[in-house]
Amino acid sequence: MRNILIIGAAGKMGKWFFEYFINTKKKLNHKYSASDLSIDKIFLYDIKNIDYALNFKDINIVITNNMSESVKISDIIIFCIPVNEIIKIINGKTISFKHGTIIIEISSIKSDIHKVLSNTSINSNVTKLCIHPMFGPGSSISATNKIIHIPVDRNKSKNEEDILNELFPSFEKIIIKSPEKHDLAISVIISLIYFINLVFSKFIVEMSNSKEFQFEDNIIHFLKKISGSTFKIQSLLSESILTDDVSLFLTLFIDNDKSITTIDRYGQLFNNLLSKIEEKDTEHVKEYILSTRNTIEKDIDINQSYYLLYKFLNS
Repeated sequence: MRNILIIGAAGKMGKWFFEYFINTKKKLNHKYSASDLSIDKIFLYDIKNIDYALNFKDINIVITNNMSESVKISDIIIFCIPVNEIIKIINGKTISFKHGTIIIEISSIKSDIHKVLSNTSINSNVTKLCIHPMFGPGSSISATNKIIHIPVDRNKSKNEEDILNELFPSFEKIIIKSPEKHDLAISVIISLIYFINLVFSKFIVEMSNSKEFQFEDNIIHFLKKISGSTFKIQSLLSESILTDDVSLFLTLFIDNDKSITTIDRYGQLFNNLLSKIEEKDTEHVKEYILSTRNTIEKDIDINQSYYLLYKFLNS
């Protein structure tokens, strides 16, 4: 029987992992789970109030105010806090991990934390899992979610994979061996998307407050009312991103050095196209569109993408 400690349990991802493991525990009690994970107690720690646990009457759920003592008796520890805070805790040497403990960190940026976890000063009998859940806290715990795994110890990578399969048997696992490669990819698939949508939301707010758009009491609702699929999808995405904690934005934009280069490159393309539009250079804009489409079509069936878009909207 294992004890699980969730550090940062009051946050959205902390709550998600709590619900995942409490569901696993219930399934195990009724012998319905495909996982061999046997859970005794789930410890929840946060400097903020953890209110959701009150809805569960399971006596093996413990809200703890003493992280150091809880670490000593926990077999699996999940860090659901900003990466800088994880590094402070581990480097602070104020906590002592027990023999055989599994440490799991889920931060969005890996270069710095991967170096810390790779440090031999941490108990060599501790398994360190550096993973990135590629889903948000709104995802169903029963969904086939995706996890990126960056091996910490190359000599024990098989052991790390086995533990991941034990903890998350139904999840899709993707291995990226280099934390730098991970951060570069994330700068495109997450950081840039968050940046674009944050600016889009800011534009909508400023536009709605401008004089020329005061022909409706609520211009945002009006635009949604008359919009088709394109604006609907874009606004839905930009609004949902704003529900994330500010610390995630800071991590993606500031803590990931790769993001600055990626966003800057996007900005250059943006400015170049804008200048041609301002010059009313029809031929250049036309060529820009066609060359982009032709290049994308070499790898992606854009007609299928269009079909999937409407399938999503209609569902």
